[in-house]
Amino acid sequence: MDAGRIVLIVMSVIFGLSGFISFYISYRQYKERGFIFTNTWLFASQKERDEMDSRVKKAEYRFARNVFFMLGIIMSIFVVYFQLWLSWVSYIAFGLMWLLILYAIFQWIENTRLFKKIEDEKRNNSMK
Repeated sequence: MDAGRIVLIVMSVIFGLSGFISFYISYRQYKERGFIFTNTWLFASQKERDEMDSRVKKAEYRFARNVFFMLGIIMSIFVVYFQLWLSWVSYIAFGLMWLLILYAIFQWIENTRLFKKIEDEKRNNSMK
């Protein structure tokens, strides 16, 4: 076996394990269990996390679930690419990456609107 083939096998194993981990995290987010892997959750203090509205948590779980599921699919496609060496497979993976980036941007906008709406509701309730 030449060195190039060994590198492809190692890359396939790395991407395969990364894909499996991504699918596992996505499943845990789907069940709304465990740590939420989003910036809103990571940079919040423990007090802010405890006081976080359930709608915010659901939105964060949904966002993390979808992102990690797409990452798992992309990693799996790259494993196929490394094994079969078909260039059109890499185009599919890169296309999905762009879709994932667009999804993240649009979801961020939607979550920002939700957070503002919740903050306005809290402010209105505190004024009454």
